[in-house]
Amino acid sequence: MQMLGKALLTSCVLIIGFFLFTSDVDASEQTTPQIKEDIISVQSTNYIKEGNSSIRKLDSKRIGSNCDTSSYSSVQKITCTINLQVKNKSTGQWVNTGNSKRFVDNSSSYVSGSVHFTIVKGYEYRIRTVHSITHNSSYESLISITPGLKF
Repeated sequence: MQMLGKALLTSCVLIIGFFLFTSDVDASEQTTPQIKEDIISVQSTNYIKEGNSSIRKLDSKRIGSNCDTSSYSSVQKITCTINLQVKNKSTGQWVNTGNSKRFVDNSSSYVSGSVHFTIVKGYEYRIRTVHSITHNSSYESLISITPGLKF
């Protein structure tokens, strides 16, 4: 009888322990990487009205991208900077390729631009655009990110 009580107590402790304790998983063990940049929150801005970017496949070796940034009124400097990113196959993280193009206008409420990038087949690419405004010693920026395109 006493042995049955010990076995029951041990079983209860194991069951409770199973529900109370969880193991930590290293980032390298995750099968689906979490990319924080994919989550863009709504920001409150005084000057930036809107920022957009796009990505499109031109052919098997080139990507095209557009960007535009608009403000509520004319500002000293308004920009959009297009950055080409590639997905690292081993880590799943997006990294800048070093290919970028910046479009700037002064004393304006709008700027836009278009660019073509040459790519390498076998990878996934996306565009990360920084939209920014400088006016009266104030600086504002927001980021837009396109979905990825596989080549």
